[in-house]
Order: sequence, then structure tokens, then C-alpha cells
Amino acid sequence: MKNIVFLNTCPVWGGGEKWTFTTAKILNEDPEFNVYIATGSDTELFKRAEKAGIKTKEVKVKSGITVLNLFKVFRFKNFLKEKDIDILFLNMSQDLKFGGITGKLASLDRIIYRRGSAIPIKDRFYNKYLLTQCVTDVIANSKATKETILRNTSHWLNEDKIELIYNGIDLDKVDKALENPVDISQEFGIADNKKIIGNIGRLSYQKGHEFLIEAVELLKQERNDFVVLIIGDGERKKELKNLVKEKELDDYIIFTGFRDDVYNLLPGLDFLVHTARWEGFGFVIAEAMAAGIPVVSTDVSNISEIVVDGKSGYLAKAEDVEDIKEKIFNLMQSDYNLKNKMGNNGRNIIENKFSIDLMINKLKLFLKGKFYVCD
Repeated sequence: MKNIVFLNTCPVWGGGEKWTFTTAKILNEDPEFNVYIATGSDTELFKRAEKAGIKTKEVKVKSGITVLNLFKVFRFKNFLKEKDIDILFLNMSQDLKFGGITGKLASLDRIIYRRGSAIPIKDRFYNKYLLTQCVTDVIANSKATKETILRNTSHWLNEDKIELIYNGIDLDKVDKALENPVDISQEFGIADNKKIIGNIGRLSYQKGHEFLIEAVELLKQERNDFVVLIIGDGERKKELKNLVKEKELDDYIIFTGFRDDVYNLLPGLDFLVHTARWEGFGFVIAEAMAAGIPVVSTDVSNISEIVVDGKSGYLAKAEDVEDIKEKIFNLMQSDYNLKNKMGNNGRNIIENKFSIDLMINKLKLFLKGKFYVCD
């Protein structure tokens, strides 16, 4: 049996936390693995882990400088030693610093940094030390992510140290939710003749919601038979709501807040629109495609690895409001057969390349491979 800790100290729920929870839960059900999740006790990840019966360890890492807190460092190092941990997964950059050092001090067999962001790693001495002297393996969740890992580090980071493992979508969970859909029109009082466009994700700078709002402002000059649901919560909530009010788009945009029934909402959407500035993978895009929902997305980071332009949806130029509007308009103008075909194409892409079974099988083979010692 291998003892594994997933260190993920992000205070909010997002794609990285979804991956951590799903992966830990599945591995925890395998008798070959004994799993812990280390995170803040006030996080959604901690709550879900406890509810799922996954062992937890409270760890608060507020920034990279937490590694300078010797009390926290040695307390976590001692936890790793006491529980005889073999493998430590790291999620955020601050986890890399804190977990990389504590894992090295605990002499773990493997310290795995899972990189889920397509932002290039800076060529800094501490990153070089952590990634060459502490981390034994790096997992990239897309080709685009792997490329950005190496962009500034290829002169000292060996490409062979990076394993490409795509995120996986639980198709059984999606299919089960499709059997129990939320009646969106009834819940939000939307007229039957309105097309319902969804946008799902944290209300953060990365997700570029202002481009969607500005595209809606343009789109309403040509059509008025639609409503956009912005599903999620985050630090930009007030700012974005004020922007909608300023542009007098209250009749076109509804903020739903955080929802834990996203899969049940998907059947009620005509299509999904995603206007991020960058992505690491784009979980919500893959989830929508798994539900047979066409997608309009900005062509950033790895998205073209998931969305096939013109076949499972449309790709728009990043931060280009006019192009985003045009792609939304094109999909709205499409007949039922084309949208249905796009939906089916998207489902097939997920089944063949991005299923949870494929991801877990590859991850287990990776974990059962050669073990390295951080010296």
C-alpha cells in the first residue's frame, strides 16, 4: 500500500480543487492506496473530503513565504514522517514551495508537482532548486501547460521529468445528472422562447467575464431572444454586477451565485460560452461537451486540444469582444441538427480522450512506475 497526501491550499473551489478531490476520492477507494487531503479546514475541499470519508490534515499556507514559518514546516514534516507518506502531490505555487521543502525534509519517495495553469514558470533560483532538487515528477494537464512549464526553464528542467495526464470527466456522474435536470426556465423565470446561454466558473480576472458582458451588449442589438446565466462566485462579483447594471443588461444576464448542481444545470443550456484570458485545462468546457452541449470559447492555452473549431463548437479570439459576439451569434443562428451534431461530436471527444477512467488508469500506472528518491 502506498500512502499519499494531496496538498492543495487554495482557499476557493476551482478546477484544481475538483481534480484533487476527484482523484483522491477514487484512489482512496482502491486498497492499494491510503489517501489524505491536506488543506485549510475552512475550505470547500476540506468539507467535501470529510463528507466523502477521505482523511484530512489541516494546513494553512497563505503564500510562498509560509515556508519561512519553521513551526508550520516542521509540524507538516513530522506529519509526513508519522504517517509514513510515500507520495506527496502539490497543487499551487505556494504548495510547491511549502510542500517541496517539507517533502524533502521528510525524505519522501516521490514529490509530484501537478501543474494546472498555463502561466509560464519564472526562471528563478528557488524554482530551479524546488523543481530539480525536491520535486521528483511534474504532471502537466495539457500540452499547452507542458509547453509553458518549459518556456523559461528548458535550460535546466529535463522535459522527461514532465508527464502529460489530461484531466478526466466522470461520464457516469454526468449521465446520472442528465436524468435529473434542473428546470432553469422555471427557477429563474425565463420565457420559453429565450435561448439559455451558460457561463460557468469563478468570478475572477482569469475568466474574463467582462468580455462576455460586452459581447452581450453587442449581441442584443441583433437579437433579444436570449439570457445568459453566469454561474459561479468570486472576488469580482460586485464589480461584474455593477458593469451589467451600467450597461443596462439586467434583462439579459443573471448571476446565479455558486452552485453545487452544475451537472444538473447543463441539460437546460442551449450552449456554453467561456471567455477566459488563459486556462490550464478548462474543466467546465469538457463537462459541457460530456453533456452534449456545444461550446463557444476563447482560443487560449489548451482549449484547442478540447474544442474542435466548427465541429464541437467555435473558438474565438481571446479578449476580442467582436469575435466572441460573432461566434455566439453563429451558434444561435445554427439549426437544431447542427447544434445536435456539435453536441454529439463533443461527447465523443470526451469519451475518447478525456474520460475519468482514462485519467485514473494513466495516473495509477504513473504512480506504480519507478520511484525516485529526492536526495
